[in-house]
Amino acid sequence: MSKKKILIVSPRAFGYVEYLYNELKKHKNLEVNIVYLEFLGYKNKYQKVQNFFSKLFTGVNLKKNYFFLKSEVKAFGPQNEIFVIRPDFLTDNFLKALRRQTERLVAYYWDSAQRVSRKQDIIHFFHKIYSFDKVDVERYGFEFITNYIFETSAINKNPEYLFFNISGNDDDYRFGQLESFGKYLKNNDWSFKFISFHPKLEKENRGIIDVIDEIIYVNEVVELIKKAKILVEFQRKQQIGLSFRVFEALGFQKKLITNNTDIINYDFYNPKNILVVDVDNPIVPEEFVNSPYVCVDENILKKYALEHWVNHVFDIEK
Repeated sequence: MSKKKILIVSPRAFGYVEYLYNELKKHKNLEVNIVYLEFLGYKNKYQKVQNFFSKLFTGVNLKKNYFFLKSEVKAFGPQNEIFVIRPDFLTDNFLKALRRQTERLVAYYWDSAQRVSRKQDIIHFFHKIYSFDKVDVERYGFEFITNYIFETSAINKNPEYLFFNISGNDDDYRFGQLESFGKYLKNNDWSFKFISFHPKLEKENRGIIDVIDEIIYVNEVVELIKKAKILVEFQRKQQIGLSFRVFEALGFQKKLITNNTDIINYDFYNPKNILVVDVDNPIVPEEFVNSPYVCVDENILKKYALEHWVNHVFDIEK
């Protein structure tokens, strides 16, 4: 029996996609490959000249729209399924080429189509689209699915700091929110570690947020998460889907502070573990900080585990 061929096309996304790829690789009846959306340099002089004239005459930088990856994707040949994360990064021509190469082109939107308008323009290319955003699901007919728990560990009974947050590509508004919340924690003499990938502000250090200009990948983030008791997660505007921070809290048995009001509608929600705050006027009760984490029922956690996610999305028989 021939193997089902699956090709993933995705940004590296701080390493979260690698967990997905490795989970799929466990299935012996699948032939799984991945193409990361990144520019690794010109492979020959022709590509360099081609991009020079493209920028000169059309204003299009072929590096930035991943034009040179089309040949890599094509080299894998026909696929039973091509699964694309962040397809809004790709041109229409690239998406057309992907569709010709597979009998099933699927996308996963883990950014709101309200916030990234190109996601609305490319819906017609796909046989199916999954989304973690309930508003998009209702509006565009996507299939709802959350992110996943990619790793688990026991409770750390001796955390190095109480609160932890790490965020990438912060806009100025969210950065300001985190900084204000850090000041609130500092005034309460609570220990915390906040990290932000924000190259524009890399040289600024006001004693609240460690600003960095190089991405920290998830394998390193995991070690920082394990050292905390409570994770802090502030959503961007126009987004109600649950970020990976929520599933890290579940997997590593950490309490969570968030501004995502929709989280109370999920079956894992417990006010003893999850505190929803108004970021403009945050109030964190001492009882929430000092009380222990309440373990979530294993049957609930299994629904959000990566194994379950993969089996559902890729229609893998158990």
